[in-house]
Parts: sequence; C-alpha cells; structure tokens
Amino acid sequence: MTHVPNLSLDDVDEFIDDYFPTAGATLLIGNVGFSADVLYFPARLGPLPNVDMRFFHERRPAVSAVITQLADQRVDELRKLAACPMMVTDVAILAEDGAPVGGRNACAQVDQWLKEKAYTDVVIDATGMSRCTAFPIVKLLYQKSQKTGVRVHLLVADSNHAFANVESVSNDRGDWMHGFPAESETDDFAKALKLWVVQLSEKAGTSLQTMFRELDSPEEVCPVLPFPAANPRRADDLLFEHREYWQREWFESPLNFIRAHETDPMDVFRSIVRLHTARVEALIGSGSISQTILSPVGRRLPGIGMLLAALSYGLPIFYLETVGYDVHGALIPGAVGTPTHRWHFRVDKLTPAPD
Repeated sequence: MTHVPNLSLDDVDEFIDDYFPTAGATLLIGNVGFSADVLYFPARLGPLPNVDMRFFHERRPAVSAVITQLADQRVDELRKLAACPMMVTDVAILAEDGAPVGGRNACAQVDQWLKEKAYTDVVIDATGMSRCTAFPIVKLLYQKSQKTGVRVHLLVADSNHAFANVESVSNDRGDWMHGFPAESETDDFAKALKLWVVQLSEKAGTSLQTMFRELDSPEEVCPVLPFPAANPRRADDLLFEHREYWQREWFESPLNFIRAHETDPMDVFRSIVRLHTARVEALIGSGSISQTILSPVGRRLPGIGMLLAALSYGLPIFYLETVGYDVHGALIPGAVGTPTHRWHFRVDKLTPAPD
C-alpha cells in the first residue's frame, strides 16, 4: 500500500512549533471561511516572520448576507495574526453559465503566488476550503513537489461543534473535479466496470441520485458510512434515510458498504485502497478493466481520505459543486479554541502506487 506520512492531534501542534520557526520561506494558503476553526493554524503560523499568508475568499451566487458578514469578520481577525503583509483574493466558484471553475481559478492564482518568492515550504490549510479549491491545489502542489523538491504540507482541522444549522446547496449537474478527471470519452472508460465509492451524508439524497444517473448507473456502488462516529447511530440513520436509493436504485446490500471512521481520513484512505486494489487484481486476465470513481459528499475529513487515495492511485473524482448555503436559525460564530480534530499530511512524501 502507498505511504502517506501523517500526524494528528497534539503531534500536529508540536510539529508546527518545532519545524516552521526554522524552516525557509513558507507560503500558507487558506480560505477565510466562516467557522472559528479557520483561525487555528494561521494563529500558530502567522506570527512567524518567514511565513507569508495568502487566503482565498470563495464567491458563490447564493450565499446569505449573514455568512458573508461572518467571513468578513474572519478576514479582520486573520489580518491581526499576520507578521508579514497578508493577502485575500476573491475566487469565483461558478462561471456565468453555472459551470464549476473554482479549482481552475484557484490553481491559476496559486501559480502566481509561487512566483513571488523561492518558497521552500508550502502549507495548504484546507480547514475553511471547499473541496473544489482544496483538492486541485493539493494536486497542483504535489506535481510541483516532484519537479522542484518544494515541501508540501496539508493541514486540516474540524470540530464536533461545527455549524449544524448551515446546509450547503448543490448544483443540479455533476462534473469531474479539476485535476481529477476521468478519461470519459475513451473506449477504455466506456468499457470499464465502474465502481463508485461515494460518501453518504444527511439530506444528500437528490445529489446522490443525480451523480448516479450522470455516471450512467455504475455497475457497483460502495457507499462510505461513518463508523465509528460521535453519534453511534449516525451510520444506521444514513442507511435508513437513503434506503430508497441503495435498495431500489443501486441494488446494493449492506455488505457492499464501507464503514470508516468519521474523523480519520487514513481509515477512509485505507478502506478505498483495499477495495480498489482487490478489484483490479481480481480482474487481471479477465479481459475486463476496473475503474474506481470517488465522490466526496458531506463532512470534510472523510473527503481528505478520498483525496489521498485519488492522488496515490490516479483516481477520478466526480462531484456536485456547492452553489450556496442555507442558514436555518441564528448563526452563532462560536468560540475560538482548539479544534477537536487536527491533521497534518506531507503531500510531497506521498508514495504513488506503481502503474
């Protein structure tokens, strides 16, 4: 199995405190977000004189004023943390026709930032980033690290007390994520036996079925269920909520489900890798080709596991872009503190799987 160097919890904090003060010129790339967790890593890295902080402000057409106001507040708080001049750049997530362009726009901006200085280390703080920007940036920097030797760090924090009353609104059409396309126009892809690994999430039924149909009904579906989870019944609740899809549309049994830790990206990563490699090996000599397609939906940390699997094994990612957010009730900012979950991955040290 491919190797992914990683740290979690207090080990992440200790690494940051020990490593970055004596590192070379470092670029931190983040997103302003609206959760208090977005302040955590900038608070540890921003005061260092060798760290330049650059942030995206993702712009979508359907975002309530209260979320925009809270994000603007985060910008003011981030500026106070920076020892060096900080930059915030707007990035459009959707084109005028609704096509997802956030990943392409973000990567173009990162290329510009990398020309400012000869950075030895680049940190992607995915805590407040959407998948559509974080995943392509990680892929871009991983590729650059193989050519230039730049050290690439992926940081992500999450908390059990995340906003429960903020609901994302998805696009009504799916697309291949920038940097993680499928060779969908080729004969090999058309003939391949498709395995769709999709993360289940609350209130995502319409999105799940849209992706299933746009993928032309994959031959096999392996939904990812959160277990263990903070709510021990969450996996059972998701099975019940989406039963009409996996029973009547996908024709899958519970034996096909992947159960992976709700807050451990490496558990998700290992589960996908075992499934993917076993399927590929089983089809050797059969004349059939296996194609694994990943779709992250819902919570951030399982999606990071999918990202690592996609990087390691060259897997495509199919998703629905988030076009906005609905807020139900009051949006309470929450206290700034230590996030419940903290992860660090050395992306440049990731060992890709052999062809």
